[in-house]
Amino acid sequence: MSAIRLCVCCRKRPVDAAWRPSCNERCKLIDLGRWLDGNYWVTGERMKANDAPS
Repeated sequence: MSAIRLCVCCRKRPVDAAWRPSCNERCKLIDLGRWLDGNYWVTGERMKANDAPS
């Protein structure tokens, strides 16, 4: 039995799997905006500018 996944933005049950993990285009764009604004991040050590892959 799989767990019911809720929309990452509005916490509603998604109807169309095309927008996963969001429930629709609006929530997908809101979530993208949150990433771009720096509201989300991936944990780990911060890289120095000269350590970036080339």
